[in-house]
Amino acid sequence: MILAAYDFGTTGCKGSFFDVNGSLVATAYHEYPTYFPQEGWVEQEPEDWIKAISTVTKDLLAKSEINPADIACLSFSGHMMGCVPVNKNGDPLTDRAFLWADSRSQLQTENLEKIIGRERFYTETGGGLETILYPAVKIPWIKQNQPDIYNKAVSFLGTKDTVCAWLTGRLATDYSEASDIGLLDINKRCWHEEFLRILDIDPQKMPELVSSTTVIGKLQRKPAQEIGLLEGTPVVIGGGDVACGTAGAGVVSEGLPYMCIGSAGWVSVACKEPIIHPVGRPMSICHVVDDLYCSQIIMYSAGVTYKWMRDEVFSFQLPEKENKPESGAFKLMDQLAKSSPPGANGVLFLPYLRPGGAPFYNPASKGAFLNLSLPTTKADLLRATLEGVAYNISLMITYLEEDQHFPDIRIIGGGSESRLWMQIFADVLQKNIISLTAQQDANTLGAALVGGIGIGIIKEFSEIDRFNKVEEIIRPNEENFSVYQDRTKEYKAIFESLYE
Repeated sequence: MILAAYDFGTTGCKGSFFDVNGSLVATAYHEYPTYFPQEGWVEQEPEDWIKAISTVTKDLLAKSEINPADIACLSFSGHMMGCVPVNKNGDPLTDRAFLWADSRSQLQTENLEKIIGRERFYTETGGGLETILYPAVKIPWIKQNQPDIYNKAVSFLGTKDTVCAWLTGRLATDYSEASDIGLLDINKRCWHEEFLRILDIDPQKMPELVSSTTVIGKLQRKPAQEIGLLEGTPVVIGGGDVACGTAGAGVVSEGLPYMCIGSAGWVSVACKEPIIHPVGRPMSICHVVDDLYCSQIIMYSAGVTYKWMRDEVFSFQLPEKENKPESGAFKLMDQLAKSSPPGANGVLFLPYLRPGGAPFYNPASKGAFLNLSLPTTKADLLRATLEGVAYNISLMITYLEEDQHFPDIRIIGGGSESRLWMQIFADVLQKNIISLTAQQDANTLGAALVGGIGIGIIKEFSEIDRFNKVEEIIRPNEENFSVYQDRTKEYKAIFESLYE
């Protein structure tokens, strides 16, 4: 039997077929556009998500030659904090929908922070990111600016839940997705009735809450025909991308941490209670594991800074025969960066090419290179870029370690392909960095695990260990720690001196 798992990312949908032993059978990807019609508006078209799952599924079937009758279930991971008004059939009421990064709801954000308060909002919902990103202010924007749409809406759904509604006809969301809306009482795991009343949001328009492993329905005839699978195939609702990635990384029991170095970068830990810290502001969401939470702290510019260096500073040109030009370019950059010593000959990089994010939360922050001089080399710039991200992660992780210490930390995401970067993380953090066999597939792997548990062919979350095994443990070089300890302090002092 085959588990079909889909991850709706910010730039496209990745689909994967896994067998019940955890082996990856096939993978496929389909991009979709993001629209920026006005300043602060960030939108996608739900119809593109439907096209994406259809294209990806057909590609998977063609690549794997799997019989649709062998698909045991579909399960989902998806980018969170979206907001799609839908009718009773689950059809979107607008051609385009809010994406997580949309920031048009400034007035609604000011209203929430005035009448509820930023601190109360954070402590009772776990919403540690900028308030303006949450559907808690996007729904009031729709009500005030598109009243006809609000009145017609039966529910407001996130990305993966909109796709699930199309597949099954059921309007629901899981607890992990719901806890990133800003309207869920994070401790009671129910809709926050007082916040809904204060914000004048009809509680009847909030979707049904279910566990991530819930089979929310069976594949209906029309969508089954469109995507090429059998009518009646079970559909498991899955979880938000952060929660599925956490499960896919093997972080399914209390106290286990991991970090993801993708375009953005974050550190997350599985815990019994949400970690609430008024300064560090880790966000907390419900895990796909029913009795756990994921407390996470995020920076917006991680791998994207190295990509920027490739595209705008170095512009590496690779032979046409190179199968993976991006991977090849990064390998060349790593080789060059290795020739610069730890500390990058004094060059320091502040990686805020996207403003905001932990641990300083300054929306006006910018990136910077410091301590440049005539002897500075390209290698120094490259190594400083990798180190700057590591210094920032080091400051972030302290807010998760106040009551515990992590001697080891797993790593997933594109950054885990760089052996040099993993060694830098080990040296800066003074922790063992654990690379995994499926570190590029954590989100779909987590969704597959959730799906398998949902239909009963996988018994428990701990079975992730046979899906995603430890590949290598990178241990810290003690000789480099004093250098990096001083540089991390310098990094923090410089950012704070530039804060205003």
